[in-house]
Amino acid sequence: MLREPIVQFLLLGAVVFAADYYVLANRVDQSRIVVDDKKLTELVDIFTEGQGREPSAQEINNLIIKWAQNEIMYREAKQIGLDQGDDMIRNRLILKMRNVLFNNAVVDAPREDELLSFFEFNRETYDTPARYDFEQFFLNDINSAEEAQNLASNLQDSPAPAQYVDSVLSYLKRPESNLTALFGVDQSEKLLAESLNTWTVVTTQQGFHLVRVTKYYQPEPAQFEQIKSRVVRDWKKFSNDIQLADQTKAIADRYSVELDLNDETMKKLETVKLPTVFNEGSSPSPNEAFGQKAAFASNY
Repeated sequence: MLREPIVQFLLLGAVVFAADYYVLANRVDQSRIVVDDKKLTELVDIFTEGQGREPSAQEINNLIIKWAQNEIMYREAKQIGLDQGDDMIRNRLILKMRNVLFNNAVVDAPREDELLSFFEFNRETYDTPARYDFEQFFLNDINSAEEAQNLASNLQDSPAPAQYVDSVLSYLKRPESNLTALFGVDQSEKLLAESLNTWTVVTTQQGFHLVRVTKYYQPEPAQFEQIKSRVVRDWKKFSNDIQLADQTKAIADRYSVELDLNDETMKKLETVKLPTVFNEGSSPSPNEAFGQKAAFASNY
């Protein structure tokens, strides 16, 4: 009988019917909205956190109705594709996905040798750099470098002239990076090359300034035992970032990214080779490994 076409047709129809029934039976019914204990607890917690008290029975009823109304609007919006091309929704989903990955990261307490290696690799973060006291004022009535230099030479170690006293700005214990941010690399190097208390002409986009360094503080190397708790916090954050980067990369490896740009735009782009976490066929030193992982995490 199995060789009979009519029997084969009936059997095939039965299989298709059974498969269709199974799929329909197990498909989530988008018209069915369920408010379970977990969802109700979540709604009550949000209300309590925002209002500073627990909701009444009527308020709980209103919370359920409001949530159900919003869920209906959400499902209807998705069905007609309103979630497509909306950057606000896109960013919200990205944030939620990052939170999922963040909650999956588990950071164990570091070993002492790991902590020491991390501390040494990031020593610049913990050492106190050389610092400077300096003061400066803007020459709002001078328009030439020659005039500014003559004023600086005449002042020598003297305080600012009377007409500029009210505009003198003083800075205490500032690192070189602060000078660079204010005056730029070249001008800050020029300033630091001068002796203490020597007025120096510094040029910025505003015009001419007179600046002098009045005190120098030696750099102070950090002592591991004194800042150990801070290093532990930084290690945990670093390790958490690495786990997030690894999870993100595992997801990203399932996708391909292609550029479809015009030639002019392509020429403007620089090709960047992303670092790897581990070198193939070699065992990096602790500092090298830290560097590779930090660079890797920064790209994700």
